[in-house]
Amino acid sequence: MAAVPCGLPVLPPHWIFTVNVWTYEVKGEYEIFTVIDNDNEAIPEPYFGHKGQKYVREDDAVVLNNKYIGENTPITFKFSGYAATIVGLGPKGVGDKLGKSTEESIGYEYLLSRLGGSK
Repeated sequence: MAAVPCGLPVLPPHWIFTVNVWTYEVKGEYEIFTVIDNDNEAIPEPYFGHKGQKYVREDDAVVLNNKYIGENTPITFKFSGYAATIVGLGPKGVGDKLGKSTEESIGYEYLLSRLGGSK
């Protein structure tokens, strides 16, 4: 990223636009993940013709016939990439911030500790 220029003066000495490039890393977790099969004809329903099956995955113990068979953990994900844009003239461009340049959501530290990785 150090090789990417901070701006391009198209007609010197006038500044026309700036090219901004960001790297991003997204880490997340689904607290509850639900899949519904509304077109399942295998479960008859007197009023509607059939009843859809519903699968819910959440952080809980899995019990079948009063017997513990395991743990159901939340679905986690992480991905990263680059984003680029051209910013025109103005007092404050897209993504300009005062202070530090790294943004973190409220739960980032928690997910970082659970999923591993470094800042």
